[in-house]
Amino acid sequence: MSTYNLNISINPDDIPLLQKAGYRLCIAKRVNARYTVVWWSGGAFTASNSVTWDAEFQVFGASKFQKGLQVEPVTNPSEIKSGQTVVLDSNGVMHPATGLPDKSGAFRVQLDYPISIGVNAKLRGAWSPISLSLQPFASGVVSLTPIEKVLVWFDTSSSTGIMFSDVIINSIELDFTSKTSQSVTYVSDPHRPGNGSSGSWIADGSAILSSTYNVETDTFSLETPSALLLGKLSAIINSQNSVPLTVTASVSFSQPAIAQAFVQYALRRRPDGVRTWAFGSTGPATVGSRLRAQDDMEDKAAIQFLQGAFLAVLSPFQINSNVRGLSFKVLDRNSHVLRGRRDLRAKPNPRYPLAAK
Repeated sequence: MSTYNLNISINPDDIPLLQKAGYRLCIAKRVNARYTVVWWSGGAFTASNSVTWDAEFQVFGASKFQKGLQVEPVTNPSEIKSGQTVVLDSNGVMHPATGLPDKSGAFRVQLDYPISIGVNAKLRGAWSPISLSLQPFASGVVSLTPIEKVLVWFDTSSSTGIMFSDVIINSIELDFTSKTSQSVTYVSDPHRPGNGSSGSWIADGSAILSSTYNVETDTFSLETPSALLLGKLSAIINSQNSVPLTVTASVSFSQPAIAQAFVQYALRRRPDGVRTWAFGSTGPATVGSRLRAQDDMEDKAAIQFLQGAFLAVLSPFQINSNVRGLSFKVLDRNSHVLRGRRDLRAKPNPRYPLAAK
């Protein structure tokens, strides 16, 4: 099972104005080629906000779709995996999923009576709705396919579990179908500072035109930024594109399952001040990571900060017999290994012993 990570940065100058105006950062997830429900919404956002999830789902029956209202389940939820089927009987009971999981991405609900069907997904360890059918399904078999795409935006009226109204403005859609980690930055329009409905987004070092999403037609229409906003975006992009020093780490565990668990554990714990926090398997029981600081620093300070950030996450995870070795490499701003810093090994910690490679 893949773990997905989205880091949403917000231009620091915009944060007080957005929060004073009551804006909330919102995320939705696509199911059956449509967004219908606010998956998560929060007003306590900071300059760097990390959101992590796995492909875990539940299905449930609910009252009809009503724009702007909270999803109201009327059945119990039932966990389900790709390829499985859940039966909703005439008594309104969702039975446990049956069938062998597969990689199709779709799962099914067999209905004995007409009802709207919803899907929950887990975000930050909590289940919340990501979808509700716009119309009740008749009896029969309903196929549902969550898609690893998310919609991100700001507004003042949405909260977790709210059904979409007609349109979502100033949004950005992010495609995770071929990647597991992405970062975006939000910048408000200088003409309307602190207005979360008139800014724009930066992704992969480029300005992305904000769009308006229409839930009825499942279409996007692009929004044209002002000249002042384009200038502000350009300045931030130039700042982001300055290449920071990179630290890579490699840690070996006693078992592959422990290594995979550490990847998921670490991705959920991106420290403040870290711009790049990428983890993945580089061997049967080895995890590699690539780290960059949010702010440009002197090389020595960046190395100390990033190594400290990594160890602060690794240490609570360790069990004495789990870690077999740990090494760091430091890359300069052109991705060359710095001479004399090729293998910076962690010193053993009496509390968390590390066996040298």
